[in-house]
Amino acid sequence: MTNKRPNARTPKRPKRRSSASKRGKKGFLEKLLTPSKASKRSFRRLGYVACAVAIVAALFFCTPLSSHLSLLTSRSSRGSARSSYHGIDISKHQGRINWKTVAKDRNIQFVYIKATEGASVVDRHYQKNLREARAAGLRVGSYHFFRAYKPAREQFELFKRHVKKGQQDLIPMVDVEETGNRQVSRQRLQRNLREFMELMKNHYGKYPLLYSQYRFYNEKLAPEFNRYFIFIARYGKREPVLKGGGKYNIWQYSERGRIKGIEGYVDLDRFANGTTIRDIEL
Repeated sequence: MTNKRPNARTPKRPKRRSSASKRGKKGFLEKLLTPSKASKRSFRRLGYVACAVAIVAALFFCTPLSSHLSLLTSRSSRGSARSSYHGIDISKHQGRINWKTVAKDRNIQFVYIKATEGASVVDRHYQKNLREARAAGLRVGSYHFFRAYKPAREQFELFKRHVKKGQQDLIPMVDVEETGNRQVSRQRLQRNLREFMELMKNHYGKYPLLYSQYRFYNEKLAPEFNRYFIFIARYGKREPVLKGGGKYNIWQYSERGRIKGIEGYVDLDRFANGTTIRDIEL
């Protein structure tokens, strides 16, 4: 016999979860909540980046805004100064020039045109270039190619006959290069050039610009002529340094410039050491 009541239901016991399933769920949660080694490295890198950004931001906002603006301005001004030109100088070698097109170039503040050479040579395009350049609205000056073995007065008289003071916007220029003066002694060159420049001043009212090549000037003319307005040629990025501490006023930094209206290459010139167009006006 049994002690069970008839029709009595036996209560079901609750199922126990296996230890394996518990361990499986726990392991999954641990993996989910515990970062891996790669994640730790990523978090660490993000922390470094955040610190760096915070330091830069602190330095920026602690520095006056004017300092940042001045730094940007100085950099941009240096860049523009090095990349721009302010004038050109030309001769018959540039051929026929469309001066109306040239005048559209806003960089060009001045033009120097070759007029004479030695005691007898006149540039065949001088009068035409002078007339058309001024008619186009450009400020123009004229230059003489100096040869020291020719008498200074004869060279001056030639220049004066063809270069009328009333037709000039800028002070005249004298071009003294190694070509034509190679065999002349330093003393004779300086004596004849000084006489020529005095004659020019007496007639035009101001000393002419003195143009020369960098090495030739330092060898033959510096430092005795440093007191004049100097127009120096040195091609490339390296700025000229004049012997005796002289300061140049215009730097011809390229002989291979390109200007619309002129076929072929042209010299490019840049003001220097605080010089402006006003300083060379006649």
